[in-house]
Amino acid sequence: MNDMAANSAKSMPKNIEESQTKAAGKKLGLMALIALGVGSMIGGGVFNSPTDLINVANPQSVILAWVVGGIGVIGLALIFQLLANKRPELAGGIASYAREGFGDLLGFLSAFGYWVSGLFGNVAFFTLLIKTLNSLLPTSHQIPPIASFILASVILWAVVYLQTKGQAQVGFINLIVTIAKLLPLALVILLGIFVFHPVNFNVPNWTSVLAKATAPVTAASLGHQINSAMGVILWCFIGVEASSILAEKAESQKIVGKATVIAIIVTLIVYMAISAVSMGVIPAHQLASASTPLADVLGATVIGSAGAVIVKLGIIISLLGALLTWIMIAAQLPYVAAKEGLLPKAFTKTNKNGAPTFALFITNGIAQVFFLVLLSKGLQNIYNMVLLLATTCIILPYLLSALYAFKVSMKDKLGAGAFISSVIAIIYTVYCYISVGLVFLAASFIIYAIGMFVFYKTKKDNGKVISKAEWFWMAVIFIIGVVMAILLATGAIAF
Repeated sequence: MNDMAANSAKSMPKNIEESQTKAAGKKLGLMALIALGVGSMIGGGVFNSPTDLINVANPQSVILAWVVGGIGVIGLALIFQLLANKRPELAGGIASYAREGFGDLLGFLSAFGYWVSGLFGNVAFFTLLIKTLNSLLPTSHQIPPIASFILASVILWAVVYLQTKGQAQVGFINLIVTIAKLLPLALVILLGIFVFHPVNFNVPNWTSVLAKATAPVTAASLGHQINSAMGVILWCFIGVEASSILAEKAESQKIVGKATVIAIIVTLIVYMAISAVSMGVIPAHQLASASTPLADVLGATVIGSAGAVIVKLGIIISLLGALLTWIMIAAQLPYVAAKEGLLPKAFTKTNKNGAPTFALFITNGIAQVFFLVLLSKGLQNIYNMVLLLATTCIILPYLLSALYAFKVSMKDKLGAGAFISSVIAIIYTVYCYISVGLVFLAASFIIYAIGMFVFYKTKKDNGKVISKAEWFWMAVIFIIGVVMAILLATGAIAF
């Protein structure tokens, strides 16, 4: 997950950005906006992406998938910018867009899905952290599953304790984290080129057979490969909604759209370069089982094992630094939504330091339960599962925002640009829903079915009567969730 914006689309990354720009006391120019955009998008997901992608697609297919995903993400970024400019009064961001456009129930589902996505995102962070720590240790001294569970739990609640003391200035930490994650990426691209083997990248039968397969041969059409890669690609771009806050910091509104598009293109080029270099340096069957793929790439370059250690330490520092921010972010999501009347009022409770304590403890208490997955030895599979759950849960909020942007563009007659951006965003989010697969779609319905109890509590807390239409759709969502749970439990739906 690149660094998922919090406090909805508008204000979640604002704390980070303000800490970086407050000292300057001036508006941001084009290059500064581009730098902020790139920095907010490149995150933990890219470090494991070569392994995630080679398991479902061939190198050539991966590049095509990045292009498809990049076009879709540009559409999303532009509609979030459009809504931030045209509907600035909707302070709740993504969830507010859904409620304004389609009513309380869909507004709730957007807020709930966004929150759950943030929660699963942090679980994925911890899984990647443990996986990377293990890669630094000899095989005979790997961290046992129970020790992984305890370590992750200690780190989680230590950070939660710090967050209850109030939000500290994160500018310096964010700077260290940014350097820690960009330095290894730059080394991988620059040094990996010199040990690139075209034979690894240009695999035969790339449109029909997966290169990572040994025996038996795994058939996969080009379309299937691109579809399977899309969940990982969207995961790497989660947080694109952060671009919506750039407008108020810019020297000129005219440069915001340009900066947003350029930042996404630069980020996309970095992601594509990382994929291409990794898949050209490491044979597919080895890359598919790599614990830290970028470390393996640098290990094959002139700097050897030292490069591998640099990457692993960079990942660890990046993840630890990011967790200081994103654990609070995951709690800010329900806090802001509750203030907007989209989640139960209990989430608005704060302590004397202004920290949303109820949201912190509930969010991370749920995360603690999901840490049970760390008791499994298959951390790569666990990581893939959790990242796809996080991605699936955020698709609905993105889709509803895209639909509302389309509605605004038509109502306000904003022209062809707004119309095309919203249509691209709608098509892309629907495509992502289809591509993530039936298992994760079923899981999301189960999660939303559970959410119906929370919606009932939300309406009660806000003194609102549930309409007949809402009761009907609540029942439909709940029944679908129950059916999906039965199908998953019986194996009728499986990976």
